Amino acid sequence: MNKNFVLFKTIIRESNYDNTYKMAWAKSLVELSTELNLIDDELVITLEMIAKKYIKYYWNQTIFFDLIQGSNLLRPPVVVSIVKELIEEYFKFKKSRIPILFEKVEIELENDELKYKYYNSINRVISVLKADVSWRFTFLNRKFHDEIYRYKKYDNELYISKDLMNCFKENEQDLYDLINYRWALILETFNSSPRINKKVKIMDERTIKRKSLDKFKEYLNYENPKHICFYCGKLIQENDLSIDHVIPWSYMYSDDIWNLVFVCKSCNSSKNNKIPSEIDVKKLKERNSTLEELVKENQLTGKVVDELLLANDKDYVTKFWIGSKN
Repeated sequence: MNKNFVLFKTIIRESNYDNTYKMAWAKSLVELSTELNLIDDELVITLEMIAKKYIKYYWNQTIFFDLIQGSNLLRPPVVVSIVKELIEEYFKFKKSRIPILFEKVEIELENDELKYKYYNSINRVISVLKADVSWRFTFLNRKFHDEIYRYKKYDNELYISKDLMNCFKENEQDLYDLINYRWALILETFNSSPRINKKVKIMDERTIKRKSLDKFKEYLNYENPKHICFYCGKLIQENDLSIDHVIPWSYMYSDDIWNLVFVCKSCNSSKNNKIPSEIDVKKLKERNSTLEELVKENQLTGKVVDELLLANDKDYVTKFWIGSKN
């Protein structure tokens, strides 16, 4: 086993918990190993290449889940702030706040209207990498390990051996698993959000998979057979019927009967990813109590019913509502 490869994994495992910059750096190098032609004995990797990866990783975690990436809540990591500004520019350009993976918008960011903003963001990220990450990544056990890669502080590129990059490429999935696990552990110290590991893992996927909610209609119909909108209280026409996550899906990252209600499409669209009010939370808890009585009365069984009973017993509505506000 290449000793520098072992050292690289040790750096990942022993990184501090201040922020997630080192994990993004490590992931960038691994991903680049699968994209570059590993021909020369020593490869040149520019900070621009790595900065683009940073924007992708933090875009995907932020636009869907708005995960906190650093220990200082009053001063979030600069890269996250840069990416959030870019996301806002993209939303203005699209005149929509529907979240979308970076991989699906990268070409649009090259559009004349967004290109300046995008490359300005890249250059700002490069400045952060020069100041805080590129030269610090290899620091372990009170010394810098130049054997990982050659880099002169504040340069625009680094030099890494073909042998080490081949090790990254050959062990790509294992390294992603290690980096994602460590990234999730760091995030768990800042976030109360559930399913952190799954939310980190989406960076390796091409799509965010949203399952159909149709299977829940059977259960929701027991409590709301007339299809009254949970928010506005109006009767919903058949072609206007929608199902909404009261506590946003972006926080829960799951579909749970205790968190799902019938709504009209206009209320669903206007709510977007807003945290529910205390009034709506109280309504949801009352609805769940009624729904529990009805499923028991009708002798319904199965996974969906079990999840409802557990949620009511453990008061998941209050627990996750409070967590989503933090």
